[in-house]
Amino acid sequence: MLAISKKIPILLIFLFITLPLFMVLWISFFSQQLIIFPPKGYSLEWYKALGEQTQFLDSFLLSLKVSVTATVFSIILGLFSSIAIVRYNFWGKKILEMLFLSPLIVPSIITGIAIYIYLFNLERMSNMNLVPSYWSLVIAHIIIALPWTVRLISAGLQSISPSLEEASIDLGSTKVQAFYNIVLPNLRPSIIAAAILSFIHSFNNLEISLMLVSPGETTLPIEILNYVTWRIDPLIAAVSTVQILLIAILMWIANRFVKVTNMI
Repeated sequence: MLAISKKIPILLIFLFITLPLFMVLWISFFSQQLIIFPPKGYSLEWYKALGEQTQFLDSFLLSLKVSVTATVFSIILGLFSSIAIVRYNFWGKKILEMLFLSPLIVPSIITGIAIYIYLFNLERMSNMNLVPSYWSLVIAHIIIALPWTVRLISAGLQSISPSLEEASIDLGSTKVQAFYNIVLPNLRPSIIAAAILSFIHSFNNLEISLMLVSPGETTLPIEILNYVTWRIDPLIAAVSTVQILLIAILMWIANRFVKVTNMI
């Protein structure tokens, strides 16, 4: 009985946190355009209407393109950075670790403003078109995705004994072959989990994208913000529900490969 009473506050907190998600899901099935409680009826028309909203599809495709590109580059950079941090000792190692984790400490809106100001000043000095541009947006998303890749891949590397590589090298393998045949297969779950979490963090980002997105192009979070600025109806709840389900599926897949909750 005492154990159950200890779990009640945790359950109440969990319900409080997840209640908005269930509310969005519920509203997406309202039949009337005006959101009132209790609803007059339920319908799937708002999900059918998503196919007619080309701006949401275009913004989704742009978000997908930016997130996939940023994830690929962040995994590559995060892998080499994690190897350097975990397997080697050098001056400034702790500073480098903190530098990679700094995007998690600094608010995203501050990071976005800082990146915009830096690129704007660099553009003035170099006469290059840096902001706004697609690649500036990708670079910014790589910066905010790197902490996830470095942390998860580093945790995976720490669980792999260096003696396995040494044994492979003693048996005639080169360092590259030992890494490819021994380390990389054992590191695959961490890499997949890092890629999924990096993708989610990039895909959902609003603050940095607002600063760097090109005119006439919007990511999905920005398009949702633009829509609710002028009108609020169950259509936006339907869009949000699809986004929530996509993220939930990705999180479930990530947790199948590695216990993400124990590593974040």
